[in-house]
Amino acid sequence: MNDPTSNETSLLIPRPGVPFDQPDNRQSYERKLAIFIILASTALERLAFYSLIINLATTLHLSEVHWDTTNGVTASFIFFGTSYISTLIFAALSDAKLGRGKTIIVGFIVYLIGYLFVSLIANTTTHSFICGNPPVINTTNIASIVNEHCVGPVIGTLMLTAIGVGAVQANMAVFGAEQAQEKDGKIRYFDKYIIAVNIGGIFSTLVVPYIQVGQSDPNRFFYGYLFAGVLLIVSTLLFIFGYRFYIHIPPYDTIITKFIPVIINAFQTRRKYAKDQRLEASGRKSSSSGNLLEDSISESDGPLGTIKGSSHSVLNFARLSNSGKFTDRIVNDVKSLGNVIIVFILLIPYWLAYYQIQTTFFLQGENMYIPKISNVTHTEMLVTWMSVGDQLSIIIGILILNAFVYKYLTTYDQSTVILIKFVIGMILASITMFIAGIIENVRQQQCHPGMNSSDLSILTQLPQYIFMGLSEVFGMVASFEFAYLAAPRSAQSLIMSLRFFSLGLSSFISDAYVKLITVTLKKFDFDILTVPNSCDVLILSLTFNTDVTQKISISINE
Repeated sequence: MNDPTSNETSLLIPRPGVPFDQPDNRQSYERKLAIFIILASTALERLAFYSLIINLATTLHLSEVHWDTTNGVTASFIFFGTSYISTLIFAALSDAKLGRGKTIIVGFIVYLIGYLFVSLIANTTTHSFICGNPPVINTTNIASIVNEHCVGPVIGTLMLTAIGVGAVQANMAVFGAEQAQEKDGKIRYFDKYIIAVNIGGIFSTLVVPYIQVGQSDPNRFFYGYLFAGVLLIVSTLLFIFGYRFYIHIPPYDTIITKFIPVIINAFQTRRKYAKDQRLEASGRKSSSSGNLLEDSISESDGPLGTIKGSSHSVLNFARLSNSGKFTDRIVNDVKSLGNVIIVFILLIPYWLAYYQIQTTFFLQGENMYIPKISNVTHTEMLVTWMSVGDQLSIIIGILILNAFVYKYLTTYDQSTVILIKFVIGMILASITMFIAGIIENVRQQQCHPGMNSSDLSILTQLPQYIFMGLSEVFGMVASFEFAYLAAPRSAQSLIMSLRFFSLGLSSFISDAYVKLITVTLKKFDFDILTVPNSCDVLILSLTFNTDVTQKISISINE
């Protein structure tokens, strides 16, 4: 594999298994301990991440900065966007230079610095030192985010934190999978990874929002972030403690620096080949000698006369064997990256449905009857608590499938299993949106005129959260498996980061789609369930057709 002229590609589909540069000499307990530490660190890191993002807009509105809620949502998108874009940068850095373990530690350090400043800004004592005196609360909306109080430190802190998130997120899943070197161990690792992520999500959903929103202490936001920040420190120290138990795959190279040159060289070689073919054809026409014709034909059997695989991909012209400049391995890696990008683009409709649990589902719940958890204090349950149904269904679903289903699928081709998971996930996501649309229709029928509330209980949302969780058991896990197994050695972190990037892109598309519907509702006939009254909540009714499934199947099999 270290031979630069090797024609063997490190692609894991259809050939499972990544060739490692050194044998794994760890004891069995050390291998298991390494995986456990990474999963525990992941759960704590995700708790800190969701603790920051779940109530970010609310925190910016109700804390010392007193931002307009619209600008708070914009800040959330800035945080999301920066975290996803930064995954691409740190993925290339870890693949080619630092390695995954060191990149994760660097990410944790940046993450902690950002979280420290987030906590200090939320603290009533230290807020004025960083941001100056809080402004007088203005009940009118502020037109632009740049006019908000403390906008520089807030946005800067969020972007710094997001960069740390990106460095950790781009490499943690891949790094954990590398610790389980058995074929089945790598596949099952992503089930465990999703469980760890959702355990962190459950605790962040139940505990931190209650501290920040369910209390009246002026420093409640600070206490919430302090709690999550301490757990982030524990996550960092835990990961560093396990460093000696990990297997560290040395940096290989990165496909980013070769992607464009391979494409350029392929077209240059193809143009030269076409030019030579035209010259040969004109030479044959002008020749009156049979011997000359035979000579011309024999000459065309040279390096440019037979382009291997040219009918399948123009990139094959960049191969050394076809008079290009690059080895077969590099060309194959670039081709595999193209197939992966196609799959993640085709998965955008699925991500659009996934993001409804974090956006319109919450908005829908806010306009429903919310039961009280205490008749003494008249404290209502938090709308975000309903998402625990999604997280629990993911954990329970994965455990059941691993115990009773997946053990019977070990003989099947892995790419086929991944495709089946994608299809099932998409079908369940469609059912989720269908249920959400029905509930929204019923909610609007029970809406109080002139009020943004309904007699329909928020507990009726539970089925849509459960079905979305079951969808993630298949679709979300399959996306992780595909991102890792379809990755060439030179782009494992990169392709995992492309998965996160497609998620981030989908969040922006989802936001733009909802705004477009809101603006053009009276002009165009969109497939939404809504009634023109004060209780309107847009529920995107998404469907998935067989064309998308077929295109994903083609990309996976290639």
